[in-house]
Parts: sequence; C-alpha cells; structure tokens
Amino acid sequence: MTAIETPSTARSSKKWARMTELRRHTTAVDMVGLVGLALLVLIALLAPMLAPYSPILRAGETFLPPGSPGHLLGTDGVGYDILSRMLFGLRSSIASAAIVITSGVIIGGIVGVLAGSLGGWVDNGLMRLTDLFLAFPGIVIAMAVAAALGASFSSALIGVAVVWWPMYARLIRGEVRSWAARPHLEAAILAGVPWSRRVRRHLLPGVTSTVIVTASLDVGGLVVAMSGLSFIGLGSPAPAPELGSMAAQGMEYLLQFWWIPVIPGLGVLVLALLANLAGDAVRDLLSRR
Repeated sequence: MTAIETPSTARSSKKWARMTELRRHTTAVDMVGLVGLALLVLIALLAPMLAPYSPILRAGETFLPPGSPGHLLGTDGVGYDILSRMLFGLRSSIASAAIVITSGVIIGGIVGVLAGSLGGWVDNGLMRLTDLFLAFPGIVIAMAVAAALGASFSSALIGVAVVWWPMYARLIRGEVRSWAARPHLEAAILAGVPWSRRVRRHLLPGVTSTVIVTASLDVGGLVVAMSGLSFIGLGSPAPAPELGSMAAQGMEYLLQFWWIPVIPGLGVLVLALLANLAGDAVRDLLSRR
C-alpha cells in the first residue's frame, strides 16, 4: 500500500528537496557564506537581547582589553562595551544595505522596465538620465550628498542610494530588451496582449533571477561603502554605534589599545566577506537551475 501524502507532508518533502538541491549545487565555501550571513542577520535582529550593555552608555572602566571580566571584547576610551556596540553596529550595517538595495531595485527597476519595454524616446530619455548619474564617481556623489544633508544615518543612506539605482536601471533595461526580442513576446504583441500584462507575466519573471543575483553580490560592497562614509564622519554622529565610525574614533589608540579600531574593522571585513560568498552561492545556484 502507498502512503497518502497530506498537505503538510507534501510541504515538508518540497522543503527537503530544495535543501537537497541547495547542498548539491553549492560548494563548502558557499555554504559557509550562506550559513554565516544568515547567522549574522539573526544576531543583528536579536541585538537588543544579546547585547550585555547599552551601546551608548558607559559600561565600565576605559581601555579594558578583550577577555576582561564582563567585557568579552573589551571597552574603548569612553568606557563603552565594544561587544554591545559591535552588535548594534552590525545591525545598522545590514539594515542600511537592505534599504539601499531595496530602493535601488525599485527605482532602477521602474526606470529599466519602462526604458526596455517602451523603447523610442522613453528609452533614450531615461538612459541619458541614467548616464548622467553614471558619469561621475559614485562615492564622490555619495559623499557630496551626505555632506550637503548633514552627517546622519539617513543622509548616508540617501547619498549611497542616489548612486546605486543607475546600475540596476542599466542591468534591468538590458534584460528586458533581451526578453522582449524573444518569439513568445513578439507573438504576444501580435496577439494584442496589453503592455501591462506582458510586463507582469513575461518580462518581470524573466529578469527576477538576474536582479536577485546582483542584489546578493551588492551586499558586501554596500557594507564597505556605508562603513566608509561613517569612517570619514558622514554617518551618524557619536555615540551612535556604527562599525565605520567606531574604527575611525579608535584610530588614535591603534598603537596602544589596538582592539578599539581593529575589532570594528574586522567586523566590516567578516560581514563583507560572508555577503560576497553568499552572493556567489546564490549566483551559482540560479545559473545551474
């Protein structure tokens, strides 16, 4: 007799099949990136519960080395607990990357889909606007926008978001043009299928995998970009816990109390590395599928 498959067992078997496929199509290094990034995201979400002290209040004596009682990563020159500030700084870095990528995909997606699907003067006008943003070094524009708006977390986000969407616009426009030239899209046009239906049913699903891969690979670069802006003083003002500003504020203690600038710098390095490895894993998985 064959067992009757219930909806719950069907869902479980599908989840197990996806996990098996993921393990088959990813290397050990890619799995480290995926698992490590997922763990960091979980830690960032639970930062208020995991942090032993407030990130903006003095927690003990100054310049305590890592491994001191009650301070696993030591304290800085003010007496802040570095572990608590690292957890909240990690949260800030991941949140900023997610916000910039989301805004870039939305704005760039609208521009790219309109340009690629309508063509003509719409395509030319939107792409010339995109080229205008791409003509200048992105980090310089981000610094100028953040400086003009004043040092804050939101200003740094706006500065980076302003220069991040054109890349998605170019990418999505190219993908849409490629899909629009395929026979089934030409047949849909001849059959009188409305433009909105063609975009929704054919073009958007076609570019989704490319956008997911690009977004996953962008996380590491965004973490470094946001940390760089906070490092030069264009992020949230002190005592806000940001990895870049923590490293910058601790540079004067580098030779005597190395852990104050080095530990936040290592946090940026590990987060960017795991994000890049996770992005490679997503790219390999989608390309093989």
